[in-house]
Amino acid sequence: MEFRQLHLFVAVAEELHFGRAATRVGMAQPPFSQQIRRLESELGVALLTRTSRRVALTAAGAWLLEEARSLLARRVDVVTAVKRAAHGETGTLRVGFAASSAFGVLPAIVSRYRKRFPHVTLELDDREALNVGAALVGGELDVAILRAPFRHPGVTTERLLKEPFALALPSGHPRAHQRTVTLSTLAHEPFVLFPRRAAPGLHDTVTSMCLAAGFSPRVVQEASSWTSVIGMVEADMGLTIAPMSAQALKPRGVVFRPLRGANGQAELTLAYPGTDPSPAAAHFRALAHETVARTRAGATD
Repeated sequence: MEFRQLHLFVAVAEELHFGRAATRVGMAQPPFSQQIRRLESELGVALLTRTSRRVALTAAGAWLLEEARSLLARRVDVVTAVKRAAHGETGTLRVGFAASSAFGVLPAIVSRYRKRFPHVTLELDDREALNVGAALVGGELDVAILRAPFRHPGVTTERLLKEPFALALPSGHPRAHQRTVTLSTLAHEPFVLFPRRAAPGLHDTVTSMCLAAGFSPRVVQEASSWTSVIGMVEADMGLTIAPMSAQALKPRGVVFRPLRGANGQAELTLAYPGTDPSPAAAHFRALAHETVARTRAGATD
């Protein structure tokens, strides 16, 4: 029994006339009638009673009509679902990110993706950056957003954005009243930073900037989330150097000041396994770049 046979049977069962049914499906009546007989022969039952005056459904034919309609409708649904999956419009997308990238543009990308592709289940996976590369190559993640520099064999990276660093310090700090702060004047200040295992790119960039300014940062505390880092700054445990967009956290008791003499920039990277992202990841990639462009242009949804 084939779907085409069911399609022909539904036509004659609804028309109850072989000539009209054949015309409806665009066939000549003789081959149309042959297909119906072949279907009955394969099933071993009569589906229709035929007389010179009328065609009627048998009990078996009436039952098959309902089932055939359901099967044909289900077939369309399955084909549509398969095509949507192939185009990245259904399924699951696993997005990795490090805590150091979990503010600024990332929430906007996720929000716009969910609106654009509501039938894709979005799974966000927060893990240390050192583990993201292996997760991408191993198939645990489809795409990731991380702080650069980030490199891993078998992983393709693309720059999403670059932004300046700023100094975050308690509002009561003596330097809080300055419009800008020179990095080299912070040699004796205590710092709160991300541990290198959690954000190697960010950690190395900040450390390199300080070394270029003539000192090694005196790290008194480490924390693996921006909320914790900024909370420690607010508690006057130290200062931190953060991407300018960290101001979006709007912490109480903490001010952000531009840095002079800082030779690095904070960079966000999009990463995916291989050289071509999966269809769903490709949509995420395109939407990520689109969101960054809109953010720079000051556009809102």
